[in-house]
Amino acid sequence: MSENNQEKEDQEDNVEIKNQVSSKELSDNEVETEQQKAKFTFKCTRCDKCCLQRGPIPITMWDLELWARNGVVANFLPYLDIYNKPDGGIDLILKPLATPKKEDDKAKAEPLLETPIEELLEEKCPLYNKEQKKCLIYENRPLSCRTYPLEYDGKHFSIVDVECPGVGEEGMTKEELKEMRDTAKLMSYELTRMRIALPVLNQIISNNFMRVLMQQQMEALSKMSEEDKAKLDEIFKKDQGQG
Repeated sequence: MSENNQEKEDQEDNVEIKNQVSSKELSDNEVETEQQKAKFTFKCTRCDKCCLQRGPIPITMWDLELWARNGVVANFLPYLDIYNKPDGGIDLILKPLATPKKEDDKAKAEPLLETPIEELLEEKCPLYNKEQKKCLIYENRPLSCRTYPLEYDGKHFSIVDVECPGVGEEGMTKEELKEMRDTAKLMSYELTRMRIALPVLNQIISNNFMRVLMQQQMEALSKMSEEDKAKLDEIFKKDQGQG
């Protein structure tokens, strides 16, 4: 074999060895990167940011069942509301309370006027005591609070609040991590259940309400005197004329 041929083979061997080393190094780096991505540590620092600026908190069937078992459903009723989301979906939520304004002529003129949920996205949870820095329902807090700031979309976990001071805090055990991941998965499952059931239940309840309302109106009309019916007809005619 000529010297040129031998030298060429040596060069090819060196290239092959270098490629093998580079491939191995890349694999190690990829594994390390995946490990870094998978590593999630969290310890609540009680900064109360998530409670002060949480906005609407989605409620699941799991939450309702928990409250029913503990006999505290009535405590939550004043704060429960239906949220028609921009994407067309419907959520049952704990609705934040609007921050009182010193001078609000519109609110005084229309006392039953409700603040749109879109204006409450950074308001505090209605069941958080700001002065005492205390959750008033901690033992009965919703799943969404239990898994915050970790979420699961059915395939991947994500951190919904990367600025949360507790994210990256050391001291989280493997058991705590597993529990938090399991809770996030449970939240995803239960929220899906609610989002499937709620539109159906909402439609049934709305139809039933309208039917009951019409029945009540018919009963009220049947009990009216002829004179009152004539007055009512006159009012309707005037309204139609003005329209």
